[in-house]
Amino acid sequence: MEQASTCLTASSGAEADWDAGSRCIGNQLGGVLLDGAARLLTEQGRGVFGEHFSLVHRMSWSPLGQGLAGELDAVIPLASRGGASSDPDAAGFTGSAFFLQQGMTRWTDDRGFRRNDVRLGTAFRFARQQSTGADVVGVTALVQENVERGHQRVVLGTDYAGGWGEVALQHYVATTKWRPGRRGYEERAVGGTEVSLRLDVTSTVSLDTALSRWERGDTGRTLSDGRLGLGWAPHQYLRLDAHTGLGSGADSNSFRLSLNVPFGGPAKRPKWEGFGTFAMAGGAAASDLWRPVENVGRIRTIEQVAQQGTEVDGVTVRFLQPSTPTGGTVEVEVELAAPATADVRLSVRLAPGSGDDPAVAGVDFVDEPALVTIRQGATTGRATFQLLQNPALASDRTVTVNVTRAA
Repeated sequence: MEQASTCLTASSGAEADWDAGSRCIGNQLGGVLLDGAARLLTEQGRGVFGEHFSLVHRMSWSPLGQGLAGELDAVIPLASRGGASSDPDAAGFTGSAFFLQQGMTRWTDDRGFRRNDVRLGTAFRFARQQSTGADVVGVTALVQENVERGHQRVVLGTDYAGGWGEVALQHYVATTKWRPGRRGYEERAVGGTEVSLRLDVTSTVSLDTALSRWERGDTGRTLSDGRLGLGWAPHQYLRLDAHTGLGSGADSNSFRLSLNVPFGGPAKRPKWEGFGTFAMAGGAAASDLWRPVENVGRIRTIEQVAQQGTEVDGVTVRFLQPSTPTGGTVEVEVELAAPATADVRLSVRLAPGSGDDPAVAGVDFVDEPALVTIRQGATTGRATFQLLQNPALASDRTVTVNVTRAA
């Protein structure tokens, strides 16, 4: 806290003191991401790829349980055309930009597990001259992967930036199945679609909203949610956002303070803008052509009770189907770690699962054990259960399996 106070003090004086304050903040972030090395890489990258190469670091903090998160993206120009400039104040331009983006998001989930989601993809944007400025339209495609658990998804999107704000459409396609998660559970990346809209009230104050639809699991059902928020960016490096959830969104309310630092420095010295000026006639800026794709940092996942690799008294239990309708059958396979030296008798019993809606004994299934005998020299055996017909079932329910040695 002493270091943060020093930075704020350094930047709270006259305008001439802003450089010292921004350098101070950059030095604090550099303690985590080696700011000096990043600046050197930026200079070398611009020498190889041109002036539009950039390394952008976004660090954010939320007091509502989400804590500290950091993002780092490299924009590597591949091709450009026309008179677009890196001057963020330029307007009335035409041109196009094609670049490679590689980045990583480091964040902590609601159970305290640290996650690192990396991304790689391309973006193509072009600008069109208008009487009030310019419109920037882009199409993007990225691949994301979680380092710790191997979740993967493809993100396809399009965006538009103009004098009134920005709109984006992003479609997420999960390419991996269930993977081991926290103890007793497994999790999977989910696909979905999100439409987001930002309306610039002034050059620093914006209203934004988003509507999205996400998969719930392997049943084909979906979950709709959204958000409505207010943003304030009084300086190019600083932004505050407050959101409230819409529909059945998991995050009902959120507040986030973000520092967005371009390593190597902008083309012009940034200034404190306060509440800004009315921006409806300003048009998009040339730098919008080269901005990295945002809002794709965290891979969204769902979880269920583990169906594979659950160790119970030295026995591995595996469901042979991911789901079954009410009144259907459930077949499980039990496996020993080594061939049985003699016949092994096991008692296999269904039990209520975990999560928001576990199955109910006597309503969804019969609470009676099935006897399984694994013969000498074998390692596996199977048990089949007939579920009860439950016409009042309104949502997916979960079951687990308990295995004990039979007498």
